[in-house]
Amino acid sequence: MASPDHKRVLISAPLYANGGIEAHLFNLCRLLVEHGAEVTLVSRYARRRIRLVQQHRQIPIRLYTTPFAESGGPASTLWATLAWPLHLLPRFDVLHTLDVSPFVNFLALFLKPGGYLIGGRAGIVPAVPGFVEPRVQRKLDGFLVEADALAEKYQLDIPISVIPHLGNVRCAAERQRRKVDELQVLFLGRLHADKGIFRLLEIWPRLNIQPARLHFHGDGPERASLEQAIRERNLLSRVTVHGAAAPEELPAIFDRADLLVLPSAGEGLPLVLMESMAYGVPFVATDVGAIRTLAQDNPDVSVVPLSDAALQFGIERMARAIRSGQIDGRRLQQYHRERYGYDLVASRWLQALLHPEEFWKGGGSEEEIGRNAVPATSRNRRRPRLVAEQDRGSV
Repeated sequence: MASPDHKRVLISAPLYANGGIEAHLFNLCRLLVEHGAEVTLVSRYARRRIRLVQQHRQIPIRLYTTPFAESGGPASTLWATLAWPLHLLPRFDVLHTLDVSPFVNFLALFLKPGGYLIGGRAGIVPAVPGFVEPRVQRKLDGFLVEADALAEKYQLDIPISVIPHLGNVRCAAERQRRKVDELQVLFLGRLHADKGIFRLLEIWPRLNIQPARLHFHGDGPERASLEQAIRERNLLSRVTVHGAAAPEELPAIFDRADLLVLPSAGEGLPLVLMESMAYGVPFVATDVGAIRTLAQDNPDVSVVPLSDAALQFGIERMARAIRSGQIDGRRLQQYHRERYGYDLVASRWLQALLHPEEFWKGGGSEEEIGRNAVPATSRNRRRPRLVAEQDRGSV
């Protein structure tokens, strides 16, 4: 007898870099397959070096791109409309799309009658209210975002529910206390100016935290410029640029780190901060997107205004707290487990995509459908009531 969770799931998303959303998609595909789903991923924009592209057969999932996927554009879209129909039948039970362009109208043709079309968005909330084309919005049965603080900013006439992204950490070793002499400061992510890498480098010589060393782990369009800036400032002895970190390298990287810094100009709810907490490493991050929610009742992290002065003050204060023993890595790990633990978040993704008929109608108990399911049914197109944080639980 087939598993009750056996569903055919189609996921559509651009794959730009080995960043947080791509890591989430890798983990989400693997999770769905582990629970009996047949998963197909399509992408009109996908770079060959992306982990999900290179390792999709190991999950295993089906992956369809185009010969023009490296650059995307009209040629890639045309190829997709001509070639993909050969691969997208029989039809799917669920379509989850992070691409909410008019192309969704084409993909929706491959849903079964009564199938669910679930939109989503990662990162910065678009400034334009009508970023979802009206015909697409009318087709959507629900919309997933990373945090309550982001959900409140979306103006959509469809149910919205909140589920953080799936990180690479299923179970982390307990953080061990240690005496800190040379402070090991970590930046982990895409090397792009919007991530604040040059802001961090600019204030580094002024920071009153020595002895300390800064490690950039990542890759991206600004890597060469970052390395040149380090040389020009004669910081090679104190700042190192490493390559992009593979998931299996994260335990060792975080074990060596004393502090993570994320000075971004814009974010949603960054996966790297979740992973930092999972490993018991405190962070200093700028107050953008929904990051401030991670500091609620959490004395082991710091969220500061988006300015050089505030960032410098926050790092110096956190460095003193680390060296004086005020920061408790195990307490931070417990905070993460209770609010953003892998099992907790994974169960909500499974409900949203494998049991959408219950999740999006708000039916069932909290244990069955997760604490954040919206009560409004997607079928009547009513704007959902966004339930207050205290009524929904922490995740």
